[in-house]
Order: sequence, then C-alpha cells, then structure tokens
Amino acid sequence: MINGFLNKISSKNSYFKAFAKSLAGVMAIAALVYFAAPASASAASSPGIVSTPSQEEIVLYAQEHPTDSARYSSSGIPEKGCIINYRIKPQTQAPFEAGALSDEELVCALNTVKTIRYIAGVSDNIYLSDEYNSLSQSSSLVNYVNNKLSHTPAPPSGMNSALAADGYEGSLHSNIAWTSWQNNTLKWTIIHGWMDDSDKNNLSVLGHRRWILNPSMGMTGFGSVTGTRGTYNAMYAHDKSNTSGSSSGAVCWPAANTPVSYFGSDAPWSISLGREINEDDVIISMIRERDSKIWTFSKYYTDGDFYVNNQNYGEKGCIIFRPSDAGGYKDGDSFYVIVRLSDSDEEYSYRVNFFNLEGYYAPDAPSRPSVKLNSVDKPRIAWDEVRDAESYNLYRKAAGGSWSLIEKELSDCLYEDASAGRGIKYYYRLTALRTVNNTTYESDVSSSASVTVPLAGSRITSAKSTARGTNYIKWSSVSKATGYKVYRRTAGSSKWTLVKTTKSLYFKDTKKTSGRKYQYKVSAYRTFNSYTTYGGYSAIKSVRTR
Repeated sequence: MINGFLNKISSKNSYFKAFAKSLAGVMAIAALVYFAAPASASAASSPGIVSTPSQEEIVLYAQEHPTDSARYSSSGIPEKGCIINYRIKPQTQAPFEAGALSDEELVCALNTVKTIRYIAGVSDNIYLSDEYNSLSQSSSLVNYVNNKLSHTPAPPSGMNSALAADGYEGSLHSNIAWTSWQNNTLKWTIIHGWMDDSDKNNLSVLGHRRWILNPSMGMTGFGSVTGTRGTYNAMYAHDKSNTSGSSSGAVCWPAANTPVSYFGSDAPWSISLGREINEDDVIISMIRERDSKIWTFSKYYTDGDFYVNNQNYGEKGCIIFRPSDAGGYKDGDSFYVIVRLSDSDEEYSYRVNFFNLEGYYAPDAPSRPSVKLNSVDKPRIAWDEVRDAESYNLYRKAAGGSWSLIEKELSDCLYEDASAGRGIKYYYRLTALRTVNNTTYESDVSSSASVTVPLAGSRITSAKSTARGTNYIKWSSVSKATGYKVYRRTAGSSKWTLVKTTKSLYFKDTKKTSGRKYQYKVSAYRTFNSYTTYGGYSAIKSVRTR
C-alpha cells in the first residue's frame, strides 16, 4: 500500500518531501514513545496551535460550570431518568405555543458548550440570548410538529404565521437534531450529536462542530421539544458577535487534553486553520502511545477517512481525519499528531491525552458486594470500605428488569432491603462517592451480586378422598404467588409427577385407583418480568383413595 502511494506522488516532489519528513518525524516519536515514561497531564503543542488548558484546569472549570449529571448508555439513552424541564411547556397541537426551557436546562446546555470551547482553547465568553432562545425553541416546535428535521421547514397547518416564521428563522441559523427517544438532553445532543458529526451526511464537513467551535461566537440559544415523536433539539449557531474571540492559532478536536466522555469511539478528528487549504498539500501522521500504532492520512493514501473542507462553517480550512481500527479511546490514551502542508512547508504537531473528567477525583469502584437473606428473608447487602469514599450509592434491579438507584449516599457499608418483594430475584451493585470543590464524583459500578427472595411455603389444609376414585386437595394462599404447582406420587415411590399448574387453591384428582394410597405436595410460584421463582414445598399429605 505504501509503495502504491509513493508511486502516485513521485511526480510531486515537494509533497513527497513532506511525506518523508512527516513519516520520519512520527517514526522518531514512535521510538521515543516506546521507551517513554507515562504522559503527564499537560500536553505540549508546536507553535501555530491554540493554547489549551491542563487536565486539572479543565476539571476545575467543569466544577465551576456544572452540566447535567446523567450517565448515558451506548445507545445514548440516559441510564438515570432525565426529564426536560420547561418554564413554559410547549403546545404541540393547535393552538400551538413554542414554550420555553427552564433556566436550569438553558444553563446546563450553555455550560456544555462553554466547557467544550474551553477545552479546545477558544473563547468561552459566550452568553444566552433571549432572542436566540426563542428562535431555537420555535425551530424545535416546528420540526416536531412537521415530524421532519429541516433547516427550511414548511409552515405547519394551523400554526400562527409569526410562530412558523420564527421556526423557519431559527432552523435556518441553528444546529438542529432529532432522536427517536423522549427527553433527550441538550448535553447529549451537543456532545454526541453535533460535536461528533460522524454520520455520512456530515463527516466530510463537520459543520455542526465547527459552528460550536467558531471563535467569534458570542451569543447562543437553545430549544427542545419532546414527546411521542422523539426529541427535537436546536442551538442557534450563526452568531459572530465576539469580535475579540478570533483564534490565535489552529483549533483541534480532540484537543490536547480531552475527556473520554466528550469524544465518541467513532468520532472524526479535525484541525481548523482559519484559511483556505489545498487538499493536495496535506499529509498527516499520528501514533498511539500505548502500542505505537501509526496512521497516515492524505488525498493519495489514507488509513481511514480524510477530507479537507473550505466552506465557511464558522472558520474555513478544516482538515478532517478518522483512523480506521482505532477501537475507541480510553482514559490514559495518548496520541501524537503531525500535520504538514507541502506548499508552505508548515508543520503543526501536537499531542492529545484522553482522561476521565467525570471520575477525575472519583474513588475506586467497590468490590462485589455480599448479598444474603436476613432472618426475615430480606436481602442484606454488605461491602468492603473503599479508600477515599465518603458514601455509596446502591443500585438494584429485578431479574428481567432495569437498574434503579434505591438508596443514595449511604455512609455505612451495610444495607437491609426492606422493600424487596417476595418471589423475586434481585441483583445489587454499588458506586462510591467523593466530593471535591462541591462537586460529587461517582466511581464506576461494582460487579453485581444476586439473591432470590423466596415465596412463603405452601400449606395443604385438606387432603381427602371425596368419592370413588377421586381425591381432593386444598391449600392456603401464598402472598404474591402467581399460581401453584401440585405434585403427586404413589406411596412407596420416590418419583414425583407434576399433575397440575393452577391459580386456584384446590385440585380434584380423578380416576385414581380405589384403595391405593397417594401422596401430594404443593409449591407456589411467582412470575415477574418474565422470570419465575418458586416457593418451598408444602408438607407431604397422604390420601387413600375410596
């Protein structure tokens, strides 16, 4: 592959020199990486790259600019319940009303954008505009009512023309997004939608990301409408009022220190130079520290996706590259990147360190808890103390169900679950908590342990032969039981046979052999979330058939 690439560019002498120089540079770095000590929190960059903060500075900034605290599953759905809060609830049917997000929702969204810009080294002096909030909210409403994501939405039937016009204006000048699930947060949309921009329609441009990172942005606004049609979000993006916010160099994403949670496993890398770039002149090499794996990107040969875009999405001159087979990004991963332009012999080199922002000061995850039944058949959960932990969150799920927080900020390493229901298998897991600078950090979750809360044992209240060849068995009800299973054997036999599954409290056993002795026992069962548990067997009762 490399030989084919060299053949293609052999006629471009200056480009070949740039490639050779870049490859030599990254190989030299590779040799250093192989013997290097672990990376520090800081990350040096060559002249021409904007100055960016250290990991400790980013953590402090995040503490001072809180966003929502939701954890997200791989599909993007928050693992903890999230509800979009409104100051004025939108009306999605005639008579329509755009509504307005609560101040808390707006500030969380703004802080997410400010934190991203701070990480990237561009001006975070941006503020909420009432006008832009209104336009963004109208955009979200119009797109929701139309059930179609569009920057030029048609006026919905029956909607006031002024409201429809605001929706059009807002959509035309905003980053917009739709997700199929309800109550999708603006934070998730900003980070995993607009900043990611990895879908096939946006990958070659990264317009949403570039508007968010536009150094001259000074004002913005947000909107969100959610319901049975999913969630439509909007962010006003075309503001250029920050005349003092022009960047002092190339803007990179991921930046020198980037939280793992802010950069998806399939997200593209980018560097914006703020001026037009000739695609023919670009050669990029990057290396991952932990295994010295190298990727090369150019128009002629690339180990992944490679684009150059000169449209005015915020700043022009954006170089986009995405390594193939990177396998995601982990806390502690470090990459070195060298970007060379053959026409001017310019070089931009920088290092990217990924780190765990949300868990920066978090304790270690607790070990697997011990779960047993206490003397009254309730789960008793115990765990070992974690160093630096101040308290613990306890999570539970029933077999076949989903996890939920049942007790927060436990100070003791012991908990008895009095709310556990009979006949259900429960799983338990924990996180450890620590507060630094008024910010609470939650550890990763422990592995889970389970226990089944048994049903009460059944009790046969009557066992007799009521007629020739007929035996009649009756038992008392068991709390929470879905039904009962009746077993029978001939006296002297060791083999039991299931003869009846019923929701009744009796069983008439007919066509038995007169004069023969039979034995019976009963067990209750409960089905919950499609998972069935069983109670203990009743005492055995014998009947001699008439």
